[in-house]
Amino acid sequence: MVNTKPYSDVSFSVNKFKVMLSLCCVIFCLMLLGATVACDKFNTFLKPYVATVNGSKIYLEDYKSQLGREMRIVPRDFLDQPDYRKRFEEEVLDAMITEKIMFLRAQELNIFITDAELERKIKEFKQDYGKEFSNLLTQENVKYEQWKEDFKKEMFLQKLVAIDINAKIKITDDEAEKYFNEHRNNYKTESRVRVAQIVVRDLASAKKVSARLKAGEDFASVAAEISVGPEANRGGDLGFITRQTMPEPLDKTIFRLPVKKISPVVQSSYGFHIFKVLEVQSAGIGNFKDIKEEVIADIRSQKEDAAFVSWLEALKMKAVIKKEKNILGKE
Repeated sequence: MVNTKPYSDVSFSVNKFKVMLSLCCVIFCLMLLGATVACDKFNTFLKPYVATVNGSKIYLEDYKSQLGREMRIVPRDFLDQPDYRKRFEEEVLDAMITEKIMFLRAQELNIFITDAELERKIKEFKQDYGKEFSNLLTQENVKYEQWKEDFKKEMFLQKLVAIDINAKIKITDDEAEKYFNEHRNNYKTESRVRVAQIVVRDLASAKKVSARLKAGEDFASVAAEISVGPEANRGGDLGFITRQTMPEPLDKTIFRLPVKKISPVVQSSYGFHIFKVLEVQSAGIGNFKDIKEEVIADIRSQKEDAAFVSWLEALKMKAVIKKEKNILGKE
């Protein structure tokens, strides 16, 4: 029988060596990774900062970046004045401290902006601005990534205010009516008219429309058929307008026209118009039921502004804020 034990011992030793070598490699990699992380943390620890809020640092490089962006929108003449520049630099830092206080509050409440929320809002913003969006960034000399970061930050702070302040404000109908009665003069309305129009490109077409209306055809039906205005699908109804809303020749014609009467043809830079006044409302104070939502919106706006000031002041009072004057003084 052949003795294989020596070979088995050798194989076992080789395998054991391989395992130990692998473990050493893993340990070395972990040590290297740990050293890298520790180095990054150490470098971050050494980064100069201009202020701390509850121990959270505002780094010098971030401050200088923000200061540079703010300086781009301030006239050079002002920045050349030492006293003004010093105040300006302090105001930028104070704004960053305020922002940091709010971000720390948001962390307490576990408030954040998801990628989906951000992309949806950016899409809406771009749709609102259309082709002007790119021009806006160019005019402001802002890169898209920087704009996106600022936009997200603004969304974040708006969400914080909405949750921590605005959602807690309640306004009853009785409170709104009381406010309305105490501020009635704020809700005076001008005289206004509800008017419909038919607008066409040339005088010949306008005369044909006028003849059809005089023959008794329905104004709204003709408007829907003929008018080139965007309100044609509403029978030409422009809604209520006040004086000086329209160009002068049109304005004069409309406000001299009796209710239900049809105007002669009036020319403007848009084309040839025919008007019909549908309703007239005299100047006066509106009825509370009709403007209740407007009154509530006014009260809410005032309460939100006051609540924000008190809320922010309370956060600042609790915050431990330290400015690094020596570093700022070198700038």
